[in-house]
Amino acid sequence: MSGTIIIIRGLLGKCFGSFEGVRKFFAFVRSIFVSFRSLRYLRLRSLVAIAVNQTRFTGYDALPIIVVISLILGATVIIQATQNFPKFGIEGFIGNLLVIIIARELGPLATAMVVMSRSGSAIATEIATQKQGREIQSLELMGIDSRLYIVIPRIAASIASILSLIIIFDIVAFFGGYLISLSTVFIPIDIFLQTLLDSMSADDLIITLVKSVVYGTTIPLVCCYYGFMPRSKFEIPIYVSRAVMRTLLILFVVNALISALFYL
Repeated sequence: MSGTIIIIRGLLGKCFGSFEGVRKFFAFVRSIFVSFRSLRYLRLRSLVAIAVNQTRFTGYDALPIIVVISLILGATVIIQATQNFPKFGIEGFIGNLLVIIIARELGPLATAMVVMSRSGSAIATEIATQKQGREIQSLELMGIDSRLYIVIPRIAASIASILSLIIIFDIVAFFGGYLISLSTVFIPIDIFLQTLLDSMSADDLIITLVKSVVYGTTIPLVCCYYGFMPRSKFEIPIYVSRAVMRTLLILFVVNALISALFYL
């Protein structure tokens, strides 16, 4: 009986801890919106410089891995389709298959995961290190709102980078996969392009934009939140790990919700 009570208390403690964590996160988000009041005191040039540097790291530096992953996934989808579906008439539905699997789901999600694993963990580590090095405290002593100065440029950079990377991912997956698939089955390029265009809809373009904005906002927000959490340098790995794992969970949940909202 006592063991059951201990388990129940532990579960209740975890539930209350989760609710408290959610409350603190939304308080953090609210503080960022409140910090917009001090935007007029910041130099726009400094914010743009941070956003440009972050875009270079998040977007440009991630291009090689995005191209490789998209090429592999695109080729895998097309080869699996040509091997496991009847050869006759495959050119009629290959475009629809690519749009459903790559453009709607794998492209945005895989891109967000790459950005989160590279830039998200780097953001959390950078902010935690700056906090322990008193750099954030120095900004606040100079009258600079550290959350506005640090978080907003990273959100803008993440949204722009993820949108660009998703577009590149889809293009490389479509055409790179098509070229590789020619080794197993021949599909005329004009028929492939026509079925691809016929399969695309306005909803597919809207969902790409929505996912870019949501992912680009969620990743830096969650990682910045955990970056501000460590109270000592020994806690930095703990909170960086939490930032990565919880951002991953949120990405999967958000992806499922957006897809259900648009396609169910």
